Amino acid sequence: MSKTEVQGQGRMKAASVVYWLRFFLAIGAGFANSLLRISEATLGELALYAGIGLGIVFYAVSVLIVRFVLRYGEAELKGKNKYITLGGGTFIVVWVMVAVLLNTVW
Repeated sequence: MSKTEVQGQGRMKAASVVYWLRFFLAIGAGFANSLLRISEATLGELALYAGIGLGIVFYAVSVLIVRFVLRYGEAELKGKNKYITLGGGTFIVVWVMVAVLLNTVW
C-alpha cells in the first residue's frame, strides 16, 4: 500500500460527520429537556413551546457548527443548503425519543 492509500482510510465523509454531530446534539437536547424539567407539570401549556424552542436552539447551534466551525459548504456536502437539511430527520427522531424516555423514567 502506498502512503496516500493509508491516509485516506481513517477519514469520515463530511455527510457522516454532520449526521453524527446532529445525532449527539439531539441526545444533548433530550437531556436538556429533562434536566430543565420542561413538562406540563412545571410550565403548563408553555411546556410544548419551550421544548420545541430548546430543540430549535440546539439545531441552530448544529447548523452554525457545520457551516462556520467545520466549514462545510455545497462542495463538501454535495448540494445547496445541505448543511441545514442533512441529518434533520435523525435529529428530530432522536431528540423526541430521548426526551420521552427520560420524561418517562424520571
